[in-house]
Amino acid sequence: MEYKKWVAIVSICIFSFAGFAQTKKIDEKKFFLDERPIEMKLSTDIKSLLLEKNTLNYVKANIHCVFPDSTVADADVQIKPRGHFRKENCRLTPLAVNFKNEASQFSKLGSLKLVVGCGNRSMDDEALIKEYLTYKIYNIITDMSFRVRLLNVTYNDTRGKVKSYTQYAYLVEDMDEVAKRNKCKKKENFTYSHDLLQRDHATLVYIFEYMIGNTDWSMPYYHNIKLMVSKEDSLSKPYPVAYDFDMTGLVNPRYGEPHPDLGLKNLQERLYRGYPRTVQEIEDCVNIFLEKKDAINAVITECPYLNNESKKEMINFLSIFFKEISNKKNLKRLFVDTALGQGQ
Repeated sequence: MEYKKWVAIVSICIFSFAGFAQTKKIDEKKFFLDERPIEMKLSTDIKSLLLEKNTLNYVKANIHCVFPDSTVADADVQIKPRGHFRKENCRLTPLAVNFKNEASQFSKLGSLKLVVGCGNRSMDDEALIKEYLTYKIYNIITDMSFRVRLLNVTYNDTRGKVKSYTQYAYLVEDMDEVAKRNKCKKKENFTYSHDLLQRDHATLVYIFEYMIGNTDWSMPYYHNIKLMVSKEDSLSKPYPVAYDFDMTGLVNPRYGEPHPDLGLKNLQERLYRGYPRTVQEIEDCVNIFLEKKDAINAVITECPYLNNESKKEMINFLSIFFKEISNKKNLKRLFVDTALGQGQ
């Protein structure tokens, strides 16, 4: 009798622990620190998602995730298309995923951007991994950057109209979380000129955008730029945080082309879009990049999800940048003489 009672108690404990494990909330900070991809099955009306790219309404979806430690989690979420250019040029657009379901393990993730392949060909997978690695490179340059988490997503059409396919995607950290871990708060609806930003950090962003061959951004117009300001210093100037790196020379997607007004032949032709700085300021900044050169290259060469040809393309593109900034005589010509003028 005593033995049966003991077995019953142990069984209750085991099932109670299992239930706790199933409902334990996912920590957003730890979620984005893990380098290993998550296997995800996304089930929704895929056909409608492909056809109704301009909808502003969320639609229901279900995600089934298998984490690297074999933990399994399911959740009902809300998704909708987002972005501008990719809505017109891609089969499937990036998605806004709303995890805000209190009963879900994912509820602490809030609402996140899910970046997906432009199409379902191998070249689309390669471009997506390249953009994912661009975020990882940005993380090496500064902590004031968006973290990303790689996924291997199987898209399942609940109506059976679209054949299932599997492809890489990644989630982008929420801006509030970026600010929080940097002891800052998000700054919105703030009219500013370039000289009202944290000068050294803005310079870092300018050089980073040049390094990756990005011209698809603008400080004054908040185009692919977010701002945050220190919580501890009410008089501090905002820090810019860049995002959205698909239209860059480093990624060089099949659909990419520079804005015609810039007079560039292709995405791999760099153009500096930063504002005026002294040669000394530029020199101090590029030294940060030179110090991190090996770590930046390692992000690419050690990536198991990218083929060798794509790795070589990325390394070669970056090598031109590092060669340019290694010669101090180039700095004035590249970054001072070509800087955008006041009010531009």
